[in-house]
Amino acid sequence: MLTLHVLGHVHVSRGPQSLPLSSKAAALLTYLALEGRPHHREHLAGLLWDTSDALRNLRVELARLKGRGIDPFPARQPMLSLGCATDLDSWLAIPQPTQERDLLGWLAPLRGPALSGLEDLGSSAFRGWVDQQRQAIHDRVEERLQLTYSRLEEQGLSASAELVRARADLMGLALSARPASAPPAALTFRWPAQEEQLRQVLARAGRSPQLVLLQGHSETRRALLERMVQNTSWSAVQLRASTRQPLLLAALAQHLWQFVPVDQRAQTHLPHGQNPETDLIELGQVMVALGRPLMIALHDVAYPGQWPDWLEPMLSFLLDLPLPLVLVLSTTWPALASGLRPALSQLVGPRLHTVTLPPLSVHDLMRSLEAQGSAGLAGTQRARATRVVQCSEGLPVYVRALLGEKDTPLQHDARVPRQVSDWLLADLAGVSILERERLARLAQVYGRFDVVLASTLLGECAPATLGVGLQAGLLAPAGTAEDLTLPHLDYRSSDAENHLIFASDVVRSALAATLPATERHALRATLAAVLVSSQPALGLVYATRAALPELVQTARRALPPRSAACDRRASAAPATPAEEPPGRAHPRHEVRTPNGYRVGLDSCFLEVMRRGPPGSPPLLTLRLPGHGTGRWTLTARVDVADSAPQHAAFPVPFVLGVRAGTGPRVIYTVGPVLDQPADSDHQHFGGVVPLGQWFSLSGQGGSGPLELSVRAGDIALTVGALRWGEHSLHDLCLNTFLGTPVHGSGD
Repeated sequence: MLTLHVLGHVHVSRGPQSLPLSSKAAALLTYLALEGRPHHREHLAGLLWDTSDALRNLRVELARLKGRGIDPFPARQPMLSLGCATDLDSWLAIPQPTQERDLLGWLAPLRGPALSGLEDLGSSAFRGWVDQQRQAIHDRVEERLQLTYSRLEEQGLSASAELVRARADLMGLALSARPASAPPAALTFRWPAQEEQLRQVLARAGRSPQLVLLQGHSETRRALLERMVQNTSWSAVQLRASTRQPLLLAALAQHLWQFVPVDQRAQTHLPHGQNPETDLIELGQVMVALGRPLMIALHDVAYPGQWPDWLEPMLSFLLDLPLPLVLVLSTTWPALASGLRPALSQLVGPRLHTVTLPPLSVHDLMRSLEAQGSAGLAGTQRARATRVVQCSEGLPVYVRALLGEKDTPLQHDARVPRQVSDWLLADLAGVSILERERLARLAQVYGRFDVVLASTLLGECAPATLGVGLQAGLLAPAGTAEDLTLPHLDYRSSDAENHLIFASDVVRSALAATLPATERHALRATLAAVLVSSQPALGLVYATRAALPELVQTARRALPPRSAACDRRASAAPATPAEEPPGRAHPRHEVRTPNGYRVGLDSCFLEVMRRGPPGSPPLLTLRLPGHGTGRWTLTARVDVADSAPQHAAFPVPFVLGVRAGTGPRVIYTVGPVLDQPADSDHQHFGGVVPLGQWFSLSGQGGSGPLELSVRAGDIALTVGALRWGEHSLHDLCLNTFLGTPVHGSGD
C-alpha cells in the first residue's frame, strides 16, 4: 500500500521503504491524491510542465513510475485519479497525546513546512495550488498543535509545551499562549434571546439566504454558532476572514469537501485556484449540489473602508444562491459592528440581522453557577458573581479565569491574567504590529486624553494612531461627566468632545502590559512631569509609581486645599441593614458609557458597575422621570468600591449620590470622607454604607424629579428597590419594558 508524505518534504513510501521519485512525479502524485478526483491528462500536463511537449513529458513520468512499481493509472484512459493514503490523514487520526511519554511520537511526523520541494515546479497555477494546499494543511496542523500546547501550559508542563512550540516553529507556524478553549468546560454561558433570534434567522433562510452581523468576543461567537446547528439539518463552516480571496476560497473548499459523500467525490469538482471568479462559481455549484443547509461564518471581518474589492461581490453571489444559506460576518468590537451595519444593509436590505452577545451580567453568571452545581447562600453567591463580573467587565474568558482562582478578590488587580490577555490581543489581529505598539504606549495613560497628550507620547503619528483606535473601537470620545435617563438608559455623547478614552480598561491593561518594564517606567515619568501642574492628583499617581520623590512633593503642593470635613447638612437617615428585595421578571437592558460604566436594568434591579484606571473618576448621573414630594427611600448594596486611598482625589469619589428635586446631592461612601472638599455647596456627605450587605436609606429633598449618581473608579452598586413620592423603580421598569425588544441577556 502506497503512502504519500506531505508533512515536510514530499515523498512516497510502501510500508517502511521510501520510493525514489523525480520532483515532477512527486508533484503529480501529490496533486491527484490531495484533489481526490479525476483530472484529464491534458490538464495535468499543462499544470506541471506548461510547455509545448507537456503531454510527452507526462507520458515519460508515468512510464518511470510504472518502472518503479507504481502503476495505479489505467492505460489509455484520458482521466487520471489516485486514491492514496497520506501521512496527514494518519496523523489527524491519532488521538492527541494525554501522556508526556506519547508526545515525541505524536510530533515525529511533523518534519517541516508541508509540501516542501514543490514550491518552484510547474506553471504559476500549480504553484498557487501548492500555496493554497500548504495553507490548508498548516491550518489543520496548527489547530491541533495549539490545542495540545494550551493544554500542556494549563497543566504547568512547560517543558513539554516548548517541544510543541519548537515543532510548530519548524513548520513555520505561530502558536499563541491563548487557550484553544476556555476552561473549565463544565461552565457554559448562554444567551437565550440571541439564540432564539438566530433560530428565527435559520427558519427564514429556508426561503432565501440571510446575512447575520454577529458581535461578541471570539471565544463566545464560535461556540454559539456550533450550538445553533447541533441536532439540526444545518452544517456550520467557520473561517477567519482573510484579505486574500484565493486562500479564503481554498479554505472554504476544504471545509465543504468533508460534506461531499465519498461515492460522489469523483464527480464533484472543487476549484483549481486558477481564477478567483471561476473558483467562486465552482464553489457555488458544489454548495447547491450538496443540497444541505449551510451556515458559513467569516470571523473578525475588517472595517468597510478596509474591505478588499472582491468581498462585496462574493457576498452578493453567495446570497443569491438557491439553497438554505446563512452567512455570518462577526467582529469583537461594538464600534466596528456599528460601522459595518450601513454597508451590509445596502447589500441585502431586510435580509440583514444584527445579533449582539452582550457581556455577562450578574444574573447570567449566577444562573451558570447554579447550573454547574456551584450554588451557595444567596448573598454569598451574589457577592462573588458581582465581584467577578465587575473585575472582568463581563468577558467570558476573564470570568472563567477568575472563577478558577481559589479566592475571588474584593477588588480587581490591574494586571490582566496572561491567558486572558492573549485572547484579547489575538482579537486585535486587524491592527498592525506598529499601531499596536503605539496604542500600547497610549495605554499607559489613565483615563481621558487629548491629541496634545497623545502627541507627547507618540509624536507626529499620534493623530493617525488615534484614528486607528477609533475605527477599531478601542477608543471612544468621553467627557468628564455622563448623564443617562432611566428606564430607557438613553445616552448621547457630545460631538464637540475632544478627549478620548480606552473603551475597555481590561483591553487597555492588556495592551499596556505588552511594553517592556523599562519603557513603561519611562512613560510614567514623562506623564508625571507633564501632568504634575495641570492635573496634580493624576500627576501624583504617576510620580508615585515612577518612584520620583521630587515630583511627588511637587504634585502634593499643587493639590487643592483640603477642608476640615465634607458638609454634613444633608437631611438623610444613616444606612440600616435590610433584606434583599424581591425581583420582578422583565428582559435585561444594558448600556455601556464611554467612560466604562455598565448600567443595566435586570429583574427590576438597577446595576451600576465600572472597572476603571487610577485617577479621578468621572461622574455618572441617572435621571428618573416623574415628580415626587421630595421623600425618597431605597434598598441597595455595594459589593465593589475603590480600595486605594483617595486622599488626593478631587472631586470626592462616592458609591452613591441621591438628589431629590432641587435639593442637594447627598453622597455616600464605604469609608469616612474626612479632610476632603465637597464638590460644591450642593453636595453634602450623607454617611457611610456597608460593603457586601443590603442596606436601606431614606431622605428628604425638594419637590421634583429624582436623580442617582456615582463617581468611582471601581464600583459594583445594585439598587433593588427605590421609591420617590408615588413612583417606584419596579413600576417604572414593568410599565416601560413589557413588550419591548430585548437588548441583552434574559431568561
